[in-house]
Amino acid sequence: MVEIKNNFKTLKWGIVGCIVTILILTVLEFPAPIGFESRPQNNVSMGWLFFFLTIVITEIATIPLIIKKTSLGAKFGIIAGILNILQIIADQLHLMQPEVAPLGYTLLEYTVGVVALFLIVLSIKLNYDKESFN
Repeated sequence: MVEIKNNFKTLKWGIVGCIVTILILTVLEFPAPIGFESRPQNNVSMGWLFFFLTIVITEIATIPLIIKKTSLGAKFGIIAGILNILQIIADQLHLMQPEVAPLGYTLLEYTVGVVALFLIVLSIKLNYDKESFN
């Protein structure tokens, strides 16, 4: 039984680590002088701003939920990861910005995508483990 609790604890900290990493990388995606975004922001619609805020709120809400209500937090982690990947796809398809993203920004975006995939996998594993031992 100790091994199961340690596994849950490790998965929880892994999920929190993924979310913190994504949030830090998200700050680096802001326009200059904070981040690496060099494309003009005047042609980005408000819909994408609301989508971005939805992602950030979902990620932040996942942290306390993963600690207090593990099953719900794992579901929020899955949703947050999927939303991050959808945002990357939308940006690469020029739905958010008509201009092509610079290479550095694209690499930063792909890093967020990789971490989001880890977030999804860890959240699914935690959700599966939690349900299989209840």
